[in-house]
Amino acid sequence: MSDGVRMDDVRMDDVRAERHARWERPFPVRYLIVGEDQDDGRELLLGRCAAAEGLFTDPPPPPREVLVMRGCAPGVVAGWIGPARVEGRTGSGRNHWWELLDAEVLAVGPHAADPALVDVVLGAAFGEVEVFRPAQHPCERFELTTGRPIGEPLAVCAEVTGLPVERDQPQQLPVRLIGCEPTGPLRARLAAGHRNWPTYTRLWALDDHGRVLDRVPTGLFAERVGPSVLGGGLLDVLLSVSPEQLPGSAARGVWWSWQAGPPRRPGSWRGLSTAAKGAWQSLALHLRGPGPDRSGGEYHLDGRGVEDATGLHCAIGEAVNGPGGYYGQEWNGLRDCLGGGFGVVPPFTLVWHDFAATERELAEETDPATGLRLPEDVARMLEQRGVTVIRA
Repeated sequence: MSDGVRMDDVRMDDVRAERHARWERPFPVRYLIVGEDQDDGRELLLGRCAAAEGLFTDPPPPPREVLVMRGCAPGVVAGWIGPARVEGRTGSGRNHWWELLDAEVLAVGPHAADPALVDVVLGAAFGEVEVFRPAQHPCERFELTTGRPIGEPLAVCAEVTGLPVERDQPQQLPVRLIGCEPTGPLRARLAAGHRNWPTYTRLWALDDHGRVLDRVPTGLFAERVGPSVLGGGLLDVLLSVSPEQLPGSAARGVWWSWQAGPPRRPGSWRGLSTAAKGAWQSLALHLRGPGPDRSGGEYHLDGRGVEDATGLHCAIGEAVNGPGGYYGQEWNGLRDCLGGGFGVVPPFTLVWHDFAATERELAEETDPATGLRLPEDVARMLEQRGVTVIRA
């Protein structure tokens, strides 16, 4: 291609994606490898490549464990409770917590020391776990809480067995970069026998027009480097990546639907899974371009078919900034957008069509960070920030 750019012809600190999206090869550039300069923290172009295999891999589910809350008040019954949290409180007032994923009360039995109390046996996988040092900070009280309904703890006790001290690190997953053309700094480091870039590194995914779709924080820890299956003096690089950094399988279809450019038809996110709608929001955030904020005007939100909290935020972004638009992907993100930098700032009017339909669909939904009800509390927060919300 006559408009291809050779790596030797560009500055490594020039990381404008459009400068590197073309090369003189029969296949397109799909990814840029971008790291930080070790000395001044500036972004550096480390390479570009034709493909990546393994980005859309889901991590294996965390193992399930059994824990026992000993000496609880009676009233807890066996059954599934979903996402939950155990909080421990020390005598000095310090709190520790454990996130429970897909929790279930397996059984309730008598407490050995006091027949008026019960032991609650739980099965769950652990999500986030605050580092816990029981010898230095023994807990005197434990509470089991759930996301909904909001109210009193489900169970309270003075002892829990089976709680981990800290969460195990997830196993690294392989990601293969295919057809890589490294820049001078990365080429020199690999030639010297190093298999990593020592500072923060991300993989920039490009669409058909050379715009950045997403930035994936893969790091650059190479298990193996060798000649590429695509030939042409290119390299294939096998990375070892934390599964928590990968977009996951739900993002694959969303990325492909955005490959030719952002969506032009409203509501294209409707009917997707919650995880896929989250990926949609991530792409919408990266699509957001610079420009001055505007205020005033009337915007229309279609309240049907939002299905869940993530869908609600897709609908708000689309109402305010058009198809593929972003205006926060959760409660705190929405509040940030109202403060400026995302296209529209109050005062403006939001006509929320079929608000009653949104209420029915989100009747059991609360914001995971705040516990606030959806959608009514979202509407009230918008009004408090200067948005006129018309519930149509």
